[in-house]
Amino acid sequence: MKFNNVCCITALLLLMLFTLLFSTAAKAVDPYEFQIYGYATQGKGNFSPQLLNNFVPYGHKEGEGGTSPTFASQGMMRSSLELEYGLTDKIDMAYYLSFAKPANEEVQYAGSKLRFRGRFFEKGVLPADFGWYIEMEQWTQAINDDTLELEIKPTMQKDFGPWSFIANLQLEKVLRGATAKRQWFEIGYLTEVSYSHSRRLRFGIQFVGGPGGIRDMDRLSEQQHYVIPVVHFVAPGEVRSTVGVGVGQTNGSDQILLKANFSFGGGRGYIWD
Repeated sequence: MKFNNVCCITALLLLMLFTLLFSTAAKAVDPYEFQIYGYATQGKGNFSPQLLNNFVPYGHKEGEGGTSPTFASQGMMRSSLELEYGLTDKIDMAYYLSFAKPANEEVQYAGSKLRFRGRFFEKGVLPADFGWYIEMEQWTQAINDDTLELEIKPTMQKDFGPWSFIANLQLEKVLRGATAKRQWFEIGYLTEVSYSHSRRLRFGIQFVGGPGGIRDMDRLSEQQHYVIPVVHFVAPGEVRSTVGVGVGQTNGSDQILLKANFSFGGGRGYIWD
């Protein structure tokens, strides 16, 4: 086995071990953005509006459970409008407007986010392809007790023929809100293994977890971990689409979560989330 392949496999195993060892509380799960970022960026000057949606048909009937810290998660519908633009060939920026509709409530504004993400080197230069991601999130207090958060997310992708492995390690710091003084960082993970059937159709399985505070770890039963089988496809009108059904793995998770993301425009081939 070549040295580069040994290094790559070792890095993947270490990352998977890290996410298992630090799978703690569930607060780092961002239910408005069930996206997993690969290596590719949009490309300079390319604009891609995206609509991110999810719905919880079977979750928690009271607040502070599952994906919602305030309203009951069961019956919650969320949508985010993401406006992404390629600043350079390797750096994208995006602005998000997020909305929520709790069960038996009106649609309400949830918050906004500004983020930058990019990639290092050219594809294939290193044994795996690496990127970076930084985001500032502002939430309304009715939706989230933590109203201002900073998120940093290293990203990695490795392709093996038609197979791809993507890993995002989420580091989140609450700057203003209920847990601002209690935690240094909250930890989360988003990973996907996928198989490309064709350029327009890909099948994958995503693993999303909400490991929480480094200094305040919850019991396993109170954590959130999801397995989400997904299908990526190109819909009529060249709309890049991802649909999936998430299944909660712990009592602290929502039992069933439906995901549907749609991307319009963009410039670097087909980028799915």
